[in-house]
Amino acid sequence: MRLSALFTAIALISQTIPLSGTAAERFASPSVQDIQQSLRFIPDRMAYYHVPGLSLACIHNGTVEWTQAFGVARVGGEPVTPETLFQASSIGMPVTAVAVLRLVEQGKLNLDADVNQYLRSWNLPANKFTEQKKVTLRELLSHTAGATVHGFEDYAAGKQVPTLVQVLNGESPANSAPVTIDFVSGSQFRYAGGNYAIIQQILIDVTGESFPDLIQELVLRPLHMVHSTFQQPIPEKLQPLVATPYDKDGNAIVGGPRTSPVMAVGGLWTTPSDLALFALGIQNASAGKAGAIVSPSTAHEMLQPVLGDYGLGFSIAGSGSNRYFWHPGATTGFLAVFDMRRRVMAWS
Repeated sequence: MRLSALFTAIALISQTIPLSGTAAERFASPSVQDIQQSLRFIPDRMAYYHVPGLSLACIHNGTVEWTQAFGVARVGGEPVTPETLFQASSIGMPVTAVAVLRLVEQGKLNLDADVNQYLRSWNLPANKFTEQKKVTLRELLSHTAGATVHGFEDYAAGKQVPTLVQVLNGESPANSAPVTIDFVSGSQFRYAGGNYAIIQQILIDVTGESFPDLIQELVLRPLHMVHSTFQQPIPEKLQPLVATPYDKDGNAIVGGPRTSPVMAVGGLWTTPSDLALFALGIQNASAGKAGAIVSPSTAHEMLQPVLGDYGLGFSIAGSGSNRYFWHPGATTGFLAVFDMRRRVMAWS
């Protein structure tokens, strides 16, 4: 099926193939030069799918090997640069998960405790499912808690934006249903933004900090993600760096980027270079490197599938030495993906 159009997009490609190995292994693992050669096809693909702007970053042997930008930040305007900001939507979930796990390591949260003990501004409604089993952070992080509401629509410029509690309750001016539990927690996997809406409220209630400030403190600053923020709407001083969002028909979104009160699900503004630093932070933690963002045991726990192919914040795929973690993101006018694997992503 041919897509008639896509949106402004970002992507992180990772390739961590060692330079040693057999000839067969090297042949099966494209070099950085091979990847860069393949980039010549990107403008043609962008034109085919009507993508105005695209930004990429590539990791090789534990460092950000290169970044590359294509197209324009707005039709008829300035070109995309490596510093152009894009809305990465659900990629904010694994970033949020790291913040949760850092608080777990600090003894402020417990992955297996009833989450209602942490909630102050809102309580998870009791029903026949929560009576059978209490909901835990481990289940919320892994989309196995039974939380409802797959995704949250954001809010156009000029529209009243609800509070997070109004979103959780499904109260006006929220445009989504209430977040509830509709199966026994831990019994199955179902991807739902409602899990991370609850997590966002937990983090606010436990720390007393605003969500953007807390994530800045726990994740963005330690990983030197200086071009990332969860502030919604994006601050005026950063607006010159923001790419314009476009709909599936190639029309600019009226009023520009939309606002998401569920920041853990739709609030991340970032660049591929910063996403690369985030991915490397998890890889370094898993390898037990000094000064990593979390301990090796925590990183290992994050990257173990709970049910299906989802761990604590990440989608997990592959097996053995080819296991990798990744996450997509999509919101009004933007598409994004990061993919931290040993083999390079395939583009078509």
